[in-house]
Amino acid sequence: MKKEVSTKMKLRTLKYFFKEALQSLFRNSWMSVASIGAVASALIILGAFLMLAINVDYIAKDVESQVEITAYLKDGLNQLQVDFLKKQIQNMEEVSEFKFVSKEEAFEEFKKQVGPELLEGIENPLPNSIRIKVKTPQDVVSVAEKIKALQGIEEVKYGKGIVEKLFKITYWMRVIGIAVMLAFAALSVFIISNTIRITVFARRREIQIMKFIGATDWFVRWPFFIEGMILGLIGSIIAILILAVSYNYFYNTIKFNLPMISLVPVQLFYSYLPYFGLMGMFLGALGSGFSLKRFLKV
Repeated sequence: MKKEVSTKMKLRTLKYFFKEALQSLFRNSWMSVASIGAVASALIILGAFLMLAINVDYIAKDVESQVEITAYLKDGLNQLQVDFLKKQIQNMEEVSEFKFVSKEEAFEEFKKQVGPELLEGIENPLPNSIRIKVKTPQDVVSVAEKIKALQGIEEVKYGKGIVEKLFKITYWMRVIGIAVMLAFAALSVFIISNTIRITVFARRREIQIMKFIGATDWFVRWPFFIEGMILGLIGSIIAILILAVSYNYFYNTIKFNLPMISLVPVQLFYSYLPYFGLMGMFLGALGSGFSLKRFLKV
């Protein structure tokens, strides 16, 4: 019986919170529209930089995935020795895939690159080789050293010096992308909190009366939290629609004009957008929380 009464009380309180939040939205309709516009604008800016950060990370991963090790085999190895070398490389935990390239295949590839007429009459100088890709690009250097130590390996190449610089560049690209995104998330909270503060200021007398008659801080906060979350959700839906259309246009333009640049596929980018809606609600609630602090202290 007590549980039923407690549940009914909780439902009634929750209903009251939502009713107050919705009434506030409709009562201050122009303020609500202005708040939604501010939220949508902040989230569009945040979304644009989120889009940039995601693509920077995607491009960095694509560049890193293309890093491979080429191990050149000594001349005169028989098939058993070659198979044993392949087995040793396959057994390395860090290796994701490898491919044996015969000297004939390597020469044919070279012909395609420079033109067969330039190599006419020239004897094949290329050795047999094994091309290796690792699971984690950062393991390239250590794996190359392991392979170099194997018997039957003449030389190992992986772009020493260049690879280390590449990893530094991709690392800083990610760090800067995350930093910019966090900065604009903070800016979004600032814009939202200042917009909602105007609504809170208009209702300061009501808050003071509620505090005077014994309402707890959380009882006062909840309608504003819900209001902030609704504003954040509506603003984020507008931002999502604009970002979805903009990214589709941006993606197709880049693909048509610069096909060598690999961007996050449109469908994959769309899969991030529902989380963006949750982010909008969270930022709205956070903005409301910051706005109420001052009035609750008073």
